[in-house]
Amino acid sequence: MAENKTSLLLAFVAGAAVGALVALLYAPTSGAELRRRLRAEAEEKAEKLKEETQQIKGKVSTLKQKAGEKLEEVTHKAKELIEEKKGVLAETLEKAKEVVKETKEELTEKFFKKEEEEKA
Repeated sequence: MAENKTSLLLAFVAGAAVGALVALLYAPTSGAELRRRLRAEAEEKAEKLKEETQQIKGKVSTLKQKAGEKLEEVTHKAKELIEEKKGVLAETLEKAKEVVKETKEELTEKFFKKEEEEKA
């Protein structure tokens, strides 16, 4: 998007420069006066282009900084979420281990009871 604006801006400045050049070339003035006007016009356009380039650089720098801050914020939140989910998963795993152990004990007890009943 910024590239489109930059291209449009450059096209506008180039068109204005060409228009000014054509106007100066067809105006009835002496060669020295024409060269002076051309030089002044070129310097003015170059200065304007430098100013606009600096503005664009400033905007790009600001956007880059904001994007970096946002990325850092999102990364931090993601890390927090991962740590939180790790804790929940660890708790669930411990509960599952306890259930498996209890179930194993119950089944072992039932198995031995059944075996004892069959022997008796």
